[in-house]
Amino acid sequence: MNSLNIYAAGSLRYALTELVTRFKQHYAVDVTVQFAPAGLLCQQIIQQNPSPNAHIFASANRVHPQYLLAQGIALTEQVFAHNQLCLTVANNAQWSKRDWLTILLDNAIRIGMSTPKSDPSGDYTFSLFDGIEKQHHGQGKLLKQRALQLVGNELVSTLTNGVLPAEHFILNDIVDGFIGYASYAHWLKQNPMLSVSVIPQTYYQSIDYSIALLKHPHPYAQAMIDFVLSESGQGILQKNGFRRIDA
Repeated sequence: MNSLNIYAAGSLRYALTELVTRFKQHYAVDVTVQFAPAGLLCQQIIQQNPSPNAHIFASANRVHPQYLLAQGIALTEQVFAHNQLCLTVANNAQWSKRDWLTILLDNAIRIGMSTPKSDPSGDYTFSLFDGIEKQHHGQGKLLKQRALQLVGNELVSTLTNGVLPAEHFILNDIVDGFIGYASYAHWLKQNPMLSVSVIPQTYYQSIDYSIALLKHPHPYAQAMIDFVLSESGQGILQKNGFRRIDA
C-alpha cells in the first residue's frame, strides 16, 4: 500500500511525530510527513493540483485549509488544536527581569520573528503588534518595521537539526528576543541560557490549528484525522505544548 503522506506546519514536528508513532501501533501503514511553513506548503499543494502529493494538510491556521476547501482541493477542514505566542530572551538580569511588553516596547532591543504569509507565526506576530498598537499608539507600527523576519520563508530550514529558531538567533547574538509559538516553551526552558514568557492572547487573534483531508484519496487518511481528534490524540498534543480543542 502507498504511504500516507502528510504536509504539516513545522511547529507540529514534535507532536505529530509522536502522533504518527502511536497511530502506526494500531494501523499497518507507512506514514511520511513533510514539515515546513504552512503557507509554503499550501502553495505547494495548489501547484500540485489536481493531484496533490499529500493526503492530509495540518496547518497552523485555518486560512490555508479553508482556501483549499473553497477551491475544491480539500474535502474537509476542522480545528484540532490551539496555540499561543511566547517571547524568548537570554536568561540574564538584563532581560529576564523585564516583562514581555516592556521588552518589546524598548526600541533598542532587536526582535526576531517568522515571515508573515509564508508562515502563520508571522501573521500572528503581526496581529500581536496590531494589539500593541491599540494600547500604545505608534509602537505596533514601529515593531512591524523593525522586527527581523528571520524564518518561515523557505521549505527546508537551514538551521542545525534540533535547534529551535529562538535558541539559534538569541545565543548567536543575532537578536535579543524572538517571538514564536508557546508550544516550544517546554523545550526552550530546558536550556538554562534562555528565559521564556507566554504572551497573553488578549493582544492577538486566536491561534487555531486546522487539519484538512485533501481530495487525493488514501484509505487511512480519515482514520489519522480521527486519531488526532480523539482523546488519545488530544492528550499527545497537550503533552507537546498545545491546547486541546475542548479547553
